[in-house]
Amino acid sequence: MLPPSLKKLPPQNLPAHGGSIVHAEKLFGKPKQGWLDLSTAINPNAYPIPDILDSVWQKLPDNDLESAAADEALKFFKAKKKESLTLAPGTQSIIQWLPWLREPGTVGVIGPTYSEHARAWQAAGHEVTVVPDFPDRDHFSVIVVTNPNNPDGKRRSRRDLLRLAEKQAQGGGLLVVDEAFTEVAPDLSIADEGGREGLCVLRSFGKFFGLAGLRLGFALAHDELTCELKTALGPWPVSGPALAICRQAFADTNWQNQALFDLRQSAAKMDILIKRHELKFLGGTPLFCLIAHAKAHELYNHLGLNGVLTRAFEDQPDRLRIGMPKNEEEFDRFDDVLSRFTR
Repeated sequence: MLPPSLKKLPPQNLPAHGGSIVHAEKLFGKPKQGWLDLSTAINPNAYPIPDILDSVWQKLPDNDLESAAADEALKFFKAKKKESLTLAPGTQSIIQWLPWLREPGTVGVIGPTYSEHARAWQAAGHEVTVVPDFPDRDHFSVIVVTNPNNPDGKRRSRRDLLRLAEKQAQGGGLLVVDEAFTEVAPDLSIADEGGREGLCVLRSFGKFFGLAGLRLGFALAHDELTCELKTALGPWPVSGPALAICRQAFADTNWQNQALFDLRQSAAKMDILIKRHELKFLGGTPLFCLIAHAKAHELYNHLGLNGVLTRAFEDQPDRLRIGMPKNEEEFDRFDDVLSRFTR
């Protein structure tokens, strides 16, 4: 049974993002067995950090290292034009800067999706509307779409996105495509088209490679926007160790193929587990799934009190996003805690 104080979780007590362990311990206490953190959409089996020379830690990132990392990134994204690539200390920094590089206008964010998109454009003085699908009229100067979407995993085809980018370009607008999770659905990516007018593609390093703390992200855009982004970010935007790690990880196709296989296996296990506990599957990717439950906040609290952290939403009180457990032991623990939930 849940304590009366946690029967209904007040919306203001929900964290804005996943991974808020300090917040969770204030709310639920510190679990004896440690946290099983399923609140993020980050690969739980991270890329192994290679040995890094002391000089890489001790000196400012040099141009050769940045250029080599950019070359590997371009190969990984199947992009051709190096001038279209911006390296940044996390995709979030690009999300924050982009709105300030355009005159205030109308922005359509296709959602629900990652909340920082709407928040960043609003903060820069743009009129933001969250819309459920591609707009059927040309009245947004900027359109933002995440593909596959977070948190429901909805997918948009390359063809539809490129058509929309062309339409935006014709009216002097911009289409921003956040591909934070495209590594697990590579056929969806339009990063290879990132240099065309009217299009800006965002890519994240930390989610698929499991190294979110590295803070590394990329933008692929037309020349003018790329120049503005690089100017805004300033010199040495990415640390030397981050450049060294991404250079190796992007070239390591054996690890990438194994990681994708493992994540897909985990997603299949999660699908079976969710069905067994009669939870409604709403969508997802091999990095996370979205479920519906009439008492989702009570389920969130039950899991939290038993040391399992998931992602609840203020504006979607019947939904939880669940990341992938790391191994069989974590799957068993999650399964056991779910089985003790009184519906």
